[in-house]
Amino acid sequence: MKTTIERVTLALVSSLTLAPAAALADGASCQVALSDEVYFRISHQNSTTSPIHAPLEEIAAAVTEATGGKLKLEVFPSAQLGGPVQALEQASFGENIIFYTQTGNLATAGVADFSVFNGPFLTPTLEGAEKLAASDLMAELDDQLAEKSDLRLLSINWFDSPRVFLGQKGYPNPGDLQGVKLRSPEAPAYMRTFELLGSLPLALPFSELYLALQQGVVEAAEGGLDGMADANLMEVATTVTVTDHFRLFYGFAMNDGLFQALPAECQEVLTSEFTSKGSEYSLKMNDITAEREKSLREAGVVFVQADQAAYKEATADFYTMFPEWSEGLYARALAAME
Repeated sequence: MKTTIERVTLALVSSLTLAPAAALADGASCQVALSDEVYFRISHQNSTTSPIHAPLEEIAAAVTEATGGKLKLEVFPSAQLGGPVQALEQASFGENIIFYTQTGNLATAGVADFSVFNGPFLTPTLEGAEKLAASDLMAELDDQLAEKSDLRLLSINWFDSPRVFLGQKGYPNPGDLQGVKLRSPEAPAYMRTFELLGSLPLALPFSELYLALQQGVVEAAEGGLDGMADANLMEVATTVTVTDHFRLFYGFAMNDGLFQALPAECQEVLTSEFTSKGSEYSLKMNDITAEREKSLREAGVVFVQADQAAYKEATADFYTMFPEWSEGLYARALAAME
């Protein structure tokens, strides 16, 4: 049985076991280095039942305990501090917010090169995505982000499972999407990708998607399998095409000035905690998606395996459509995964 899941190497898994001990040691040093208490709010847009919430609560508890309360974190879910754009803007203006973000949002903060990470079929494996997240290229863009918008990445390796298509029928070949009315997020990376496939992308809010599929306003949608299942979309569309066309780079960032004001030991606590939990979260999302696929198959949802090589070829021109990118950006991203 083919699934949407691939496994990373044992080296990646075993590396996670080293992080907690290192973080505890850095926490004690951070406590000594801080003369006063420092407080940050962790902002995300998902509910408390989302898989992302519990790891953030764990980070907040671990950092607060390891630093003796000197570096205190508190989690604010469900967009209590605003949506992703609002949180980014607040942090850029100096608010004490650690916000959930993705590279598409960061590209709007003065560093257009971040949008390359939203390209189709860029990261065929989770291991490659982790390498790219930890690469010199990402570090360079992070420095540019600090210069342009006073923002600093703590991690960018919180990966959901790759995205798929959902419709009344399968789309195993890219030509099958020709003329199909496809719900798409409004971001340029999505719209340009689906236009290359010959579909007719429509930017509808996700909250309207169930009714749009039911009434035929759109014929298909794309997204993460688990999220679409949570929205009960399989009640109105029963065929999943496994394309794995996007693996989005999510993570957490904060104001760079506030980050630089922290002692080096405290900076290490934050980056190591968010990065190690990101790797754990990504593996967990693979397992959650595999379980979700199993339950959907048992419920009668049909899964069709796409010709991924053909899809990749059909969308290859995406990487030539952004004249604002720095020269050789796509080649550098590929090289970082080798």
